[in-house]
Amino acid sequence: MSTEDDLQSIKMVVTDYLKGMIYGQDHLLRESMHPKCMQAGHYDGQYEFIPRDEFIEAIKGEKKEPAGSPFNYEMASIDITGDIAIAKVSDECFGTKWTDYLTLIKHDGNWQIVMKAFYDHANDRSK
Repeated sequence: MSTEDDLQSIKMVVTDYLKGMIYGQDHLLRESMHPKCMQAGHYDGQYEFIPRDEFIEAIKGEKKEPAGSPFNYEMASIDITGDIAIAKVSDECFGTKWTDYLTLIKHDGNWQIVMKAFYDHANDRSK
């Protein structure tokens, strides 16, 4: 697989992750995020460090957008080294703007998110 193929595959995984979150499509989150994926960041003033399945359950109560509706996001960068990659993504959902740093690993020919660090712009308490 060429670097261009890897780049397109990573973009698809990240887009599936966003759709899964924004549209409430759990199967896309489970496919795009490794079962042992962890995420960390501050949300609503609380420091979170939670595994994928707990994240999926936690967002079930959030307002979802209708599947297929447009949503705001930007893939600011993707950096690939061999079978690892980092994607910086900004998006809007759940009443705030987010910046996510997603670490992906390619295993058995497929890319998956294995770690996520997020920044919640609306609830910034770092200042």
